[in-house]
Amino acid sequence: NHPFLKKRIQLEVSDLSTSGFSAYEKVDEGILMLGMIIPELMIDFAGALQIKCAAQVIYRLEEKEKGIRCGLAILEMDINTYNRLTQVLASALDPHAYISSEVDMDALWEFFFETGFIYPKKYRLIQSYRKDFKKTYQKLYQENPEIAQHFTYQKNGRIYGHISMVKAYERAWMIHHHAARVMKGKRPGLMVLKEIMYYLNDMHRLPSAKTEYMVSYFRPENKFPDRVFGGFARDLENPRGCSMDLFYYLPYTSLSLGAKLPIRWSLQESSGRDLWELHRFYNHYSGGLLLDALDLEKKGPVKEPLEEIYKRLGFLRKWRTYSLSHNGELNAVLIVDQSDLGFNLSELLNGIKILVTNPEGLPWNILSVAIAQLTGVYRMKRVPILFYPVEYVQNKKVPYEKQYQAWVLDVRYGNEYMEYMQKKFRISYK
Repeated sequence: NHPFLKKRIQLEVSDLSTSGFSAYEKVDEGILMLGMIIPELMIDFAGALQIKCAAQVIYRLEEKEKGIRCGLAILEMDINTYNRLTQVLASALDPHAYISSEVDMDALWEFFFETGFIYPKKYRLIQSYRKDFKKTYQKLYQENPEIAQHFTYQKNGRIYGHISMVKAYERAWMIHHHAARVMKGKRPGLMVLKEIMYYLNDMHRLPSAKTEYMVSYFRPENKFPDRVFGGFARDLENPRGCSMDLFYYLPYTSLSLGAKLPIRWSLQESSGRDLWELHRFYNHYSGGLLLDALDLEKKGPVKEPLEEIYKRLGFLRKWRTYSLSHNGELNAVLIVDQSDLGFNLSELLNGIKILVTNPEGLPWNILSVAIAQLTGVYRMKRVPILFYPVEYVQNKKVPYEKQYQAWVLDVRYGNEYMEYMQKKFRISYK
């Protein structure tokens, strides 16, 4: 409905994208005034699909014979509507591209196993809770909840490329489960990466999406993600635009379970002062975006907290922050993440991240006891622990299994990232 005329106006749409579209009107009509905001606008695809959004007229250009071309920017739409629009547009450009469409579960498992994404050791970890795991993935890939999106590259029902993302924190999505296999004449691994970046580049402009950061974890020795993600961080040379922080990973077996902290040591929920001290340490040590993405303070009022959204959709997502202190002085912050088992196949949303603010003064045996006191919330025998900074692990000779880079992108640098991908991998976004 027209906001001033209070009646329905129908115009033909052209140049439709996820950021906006154009429409033509007659020279003498002047229905779409420059700057006008339309709170309720419906884009109708021949009656088969309707896209409801809010839009604003951002330009008017006179074109011979056609009349006045009016450009409209999409200001807002809900995430499910945005998904439908991106699916329609992606399919029109490439029939092999699928965005959050229903996935055949047998085809998905076959793909994960054949690409080696689920390898024997990972499968053994999953096996003990495979019923819950299958149930979770069926909900993710067939019910398409708003907290998760998946992007596949398929031909005749066979999956050749896959990447997905989940709303991990209030203002951050986490990219994970990127895998691909050979497809003649195509680069499915890059194609799904292209789709997810194209998706994010416009989604973050929508206020309801609450998207400010993208997070991804990858092993430094894996060349492809190091080029795709790490290469951009190094190329940008601005940790406030894109940052990487190296963590050491240890699957903790609760050997210190039942032990108590010595006198003068305490473990309790983090205070505002503790988090301020953590930020001070991290900004000096790294200067990156990790703490912004984790949003430990949970800044600003939220209409529906992420934990409640997960609960409403039948999933588990929690994170709590604890401080390990000695004589009142902060030594480490432990972030206890919880999610459904297998929600992330490496359980990086179902473990404890430890940021040691006093690397020289915190004994490993003390930290180990603190970890043990927090592992009771997990159903796993081996709880994933991520340590930061790496110097603490090295100097205290803490046992570890592997390393992970925590990559964070401020989505306002999405255009720069897309330009980087275009330059390095010749990806076209047209």
